[in-house]
Amino acid sequence: MKFGHVFKEQLKSEGFPPDWVDSAISYSQLKKCINRLTQELEGVGLDAATLSKLLKHVELQNASADAAAAEDRPFEYVLREPDSPEIEGGGKGSTKKKRKRFVPKLLFYVNETTGEVLNARLDEETRRNLQTLAVETGISDLRVFEEPDDAKPVEDTEETVTPPLNRKNSDRLGYRTVEVPLTSDSEFFATLAKELSGLEELQEKEEKRMHAEIDNLGKQIAHLTNPDKRANRKLIGVWRQIFQLYIESDIFFGHTEQDHASHDASKATLRFQEFANKIAQEGLAEKLKKPESVQALNTFMHINREILQGLRFGEMNHTAMLKILKKFDKQTALGVKQTFPKQIEYPEFSEHLAKAVCAEVNNQILSHVPQVDDYACPMCMEIKWRPVKLRCGHTFCIRCLIIMQTNKQHVCPLCREKTVEEACSDNLDVELAAYLKKWFPEEVKNKQKYNEYMAGVDQYGEVYKEKCAVM
Repeated sequence: MKFGHVFKEQLKSEGFPPDWVDSAISYSQLKKCINRLTQELEGVGLDAATLSKLLKHVELQNASADAAAAEDRPFEYVLREPDSPEIEGGGKGSTKKKRKRFVPKLLFYVNETTGEVLNARLDEETRRNLQTLAVETGISDLRVFEEPDDAKPVEDTEETVTPPLNRKNSDRLGYRTVEVPLTSDSEFFATLAKELSGLEELQEKEEKRMHAEIDNLGKQIAHLTNPDKRANRKLIGVWRQIFQLYIESDIFFGHTEQDHASHDASKATLRFQEFANKIAQEGLAEKLKKPESVQALNTFMHINREILQGLRFGEMNHTAMLKILKKFDKQTALGVKQTFPKQIEYPEFSEHLAKAVCAEVNNQILSHVPQVDDYACPMCMEIKWRPVKLRCGHTFCIRCLIIMQTNKQHVCPLCREKTVEEACSDNLDVELAAYLKKWFPEEVKNKQKYNEYMAGVDQYGEVYKEKCAVM
């Protein structure tokens, strides 16, 4: 099945919002522009086979180390002039950068006296057609560019990668730059540039909408997990478990040495499904019990599905852009596949939106429920019970500090400053201890029991273990 039909059906069947579908790249319309352009080129003897041969000659000239050979290039296809006007990259208040407007030009260099095309390896009929365009300017739309003596080549920049249009007369003595009059290519690139700008605007709008949704959910989560309310205390652990599973799932971005890149829609969807399955297996939704808590979880899952949908939509449009440019080159042999991506930055609708929204999820939602790992002692890797803050700023649980002092380990294991030996009861971090008891009551209680048990072992030896076992 042809890509255009598949693309159209996917936009209809995958549940994208109507405004998303309206903003998608119009593959079929762009394909019609290519067909009309092909007919225009064939009208002057420049069918795809002829242009392909000529383009190959140009590529060989460009690769040549001979400077004189570069001056003999008969053909150039450029996408815009350096001073062309810009297209706004968004609505009012938009921070998107402006785009350069595409002004495609098919240029030949002809002898200003005879109209003969410079060094063109063309058949006789095509040569005559081009010469006619060059000399009979009065009966065609052809424009011959006058090149003043003081014209200077335009330096290439990140945005301007095409060869300059204006050249000194001495570069090609006796020759003028001639444009083949085409209209369908201008329509093609104007349409594509407009649609890419539309995708940027859509991205900006969706980002604002989702940020508002995330902000509201964050406030709701903060209310449902407020430890000062007795009714919330049992639910805090459930939310912590849900968010811990979410963090470990690495749905949209990898955080390991083997996987540290952003994920495509397929991989992210698979990881999200695994996360949802774990929630179901652990029965976490049932543990929430309160209707408002269940609703908050459903909203959280919905936000992630929207991010996945954005990833998929962006990937589909990016593929459509690459496909239509490939078709443009195949049917015209004008060779834009190398220059077009450098001329315009495709809006990373998928990855950019995912990064921005995921950052908001972390800041506005996950941050309301602290994780145990963020308050683990760097020595025993468990929650800090009676935390002791050293002069160097690093904090350990009291048992680990006592063990370091007993073993005469005087330097902090993290920064190597001599701060362990001087630590005493004055170094107890009372505020942190109260915070941990408030947010992690079960973990603190279990750590306290364990420390008391190990203190007995330290004092009475293995006999204490046997006594505890009998008791």
